[in-house]
Amino acid sequence: METKRLGRREWRYFLPATAGRNEFWRYLVVCLAAIFISIGVSVFLVVFAMLVEGNMDLTRWSEITLLIVGMVPFPFVLLTLWLGQRFLHQRPFQTLITPFRRIAWRRVLVSGALWFALAGLSDIILSFMQPGNYAWALDLRRFVPYALLSLVLIPIQTSTEELLFRAYLPQGLSRLARGIWLPVIISSLVFGLLHGVNPEVDLYGMLYTMPFYIGIGALLMLVTLFSESLELALGLHAANNLYAATMVTFPGSALASPTLFAIKEYDAGLALAIFFIMALVYVLILAALGFFKPRQQAIVYPPSPVASSLEPDPVSELG
Repeated sequence: METKRLGRREWRYFLPATAGRNEFWRYLVVCLAAIFISIGVSVFLVVFAMLVEGNMDLTRWSEITLLIVGMVPFPFVLLTLWLGQRFLHQRPFQTLITPFRRIAWRRVLVSGALWFALAGLSDIILSFMQPGNYAWALDLRRFVPYALLSLVLIPIQTSTEELLFRAYLPQGLSRLARGIWLPVIISSLVFGLLHGVNPEVDLYGMLYTMPFYIGIGALLMLVTLFSESLELALGLHAANNLYAATMVTFPGSALASPTLFAIKEYDAGLALAIFFIMALVYVLILAALGFFKPRQQAIVYPPSPVASSLEPDPVSELG
């Protein structure tokens, strides 16, 4: 069968949104349902936590309680999104992750491992630049249960956010305008603004914290588009939050967790600069490995006889 070459202007990650049922009201219903479900579950968990902890002061609650209250709403949001895809949009849930036949799980692992390693390397360098600012803080009795629970809950939380902000919302927005900038800008701004309630924003100021949240949202969206699937973003986001929950914490962190190390004095400006350096190195390494080259795979959704005749992916079954 003769194949047709798909150019970058096709943005193959958005193609699944051309199939199924995609009227505006369907996106609105799913988004509103996700918001109400999240609020409802969160209120229930807060009330239940007050009864368990015996007080209404969140600063006195245990780290485990705070982790559960913060993370448990996400599986319910994820279920809401799945139901919306299945019954309202009438297309496979997997199309939020990839238009190809299989999810490339090794891409998720490579992306996560790379970001985790870059985060560790940056903290090692900073510890030499700032002698005495990193303190060993391991408390095994607190660390082990928190870390084990984090390994279960945090990937669900980050995956839900990716499926919403780098998949569902951008695929819907792609129907309103040709090109990538409307989905990239809107999804990144919404992602950043929703993180504006985090305690570090108030403590360190919007000037240093909001560019990080909006910037990482844009990074996650762009690597998704140029790799043609959500796998890299899934790995990066999970690694970022797991690192913050288990390795290094700082005063005012959104994840008040019993980590291995604690930073005594946090420099938000320096942290922002480090993030942009990490993002650049991350992108360059993945580009060198061939992760952003078009894949030699046929798109299976939307159903079409069109297949790609592009260069082979040098990392083979990584994509």
